[in-house]
Amino acid sequence: MRWQRCITLFVESRWTGAQLHSLVTQELLPYRDGREERVRIDGPTVMLEPNTAQAIAISLHELATNAAKYGSLSAADSDVQVVWSRTASGQLSLRWTESGGPTIAPPTHHGCGTRIIENIIERQLGAKLRFDWHPPGLTCEIALPLP
Repeated sequence: MRWQRCITLFVESRWTGAQLHSLVTQELLPYRDGREERVRIDGPTVMLEPNTAQAIAISLHELATNAAKYGSLSAADSDVQVVWSRTASGQLSLRWTESGGPTIAPPTHHGCGTRIIENIIERQLGAKLRFDWHPPGLTCEIALPLP
């Protein structure tokens, strides 16, 4: 179902890409549970070309899935914040931050979702990726060169 939304975004833009805000909103909409403040999204307008938009959508899906299973989206009074900005050098800096969920520890091994994110972000897009597992929740940062 989520891929249909992603394709809809591409069709609406005549296959030129997708707005980052729309991708984040579509991916996290099912997790709001009737509370707007549960998912906070903020950043300037950024149009992503189709390959980049697809990679970001997959990464957001994996982050949301893991948060729903093990992280902040698995607890009722928790939240996720996704913010981004463009740096002075033109890069996109995107940060996923979980808080209020169960106490977490760094994983002892990388699961399938983490490996997928690493492969598409670092290898496919040539971006920098950093995971920080701290007790209040996961923070994931992506530094992506944009044209």
